[in-house]
Amino acid sequence: MSRTDQAIYALLGLSIVMFIGMVTGSWRAVLYPYLLMIGLAIFLGLIKDVKKNPRKIWIPVTVTAIYLLLYIFHDVITLDSPSGGTGFIFGLSPAMALYIFGIWPMAVLVCLLYTLTFPKDDVTQQLRHGGKKNINIEG
Repeated sequence: MSRTDQAIYALLGLSIVMFIGMVTGSWRAVLYPYLLMIGLAIFLGLIKDVKKNPRKIWIPVTVTAIYLLLYIFHDVITLDSPSGGTGFIFGLSPAMALYIFGIWPMAVLVCLLYTLTFPKDDVTQQLRHGGKKNINIEG
């Protein structure tokens, strides 16, 4: 079984866990498998590059680990109160500050990391041809 097949089966298993979490009303059983699915989706998008350069496996692993750490920290600080405590960070409750200054910027960084993995030659060649692939049609 190839790595792609294994990743697809893992996505299926995680989506089943998420479905069970939705039916039972457990948000943790929905959120944490979803974060793992993000890493697997990035891995599937980079699988050709990972085969060429195995060091690029750090991208999906790092993204998943950072998201998991941020959401686990958010889960811990909001156990006693939904706002994460009575103090303020830059005028925001701790839970909202973690979202705005930690989780939300990660989405931008993930997109940036993903675009930096593509070789420049392929992108510039597609841009020179108006975004179309090189197809020779003989007729």
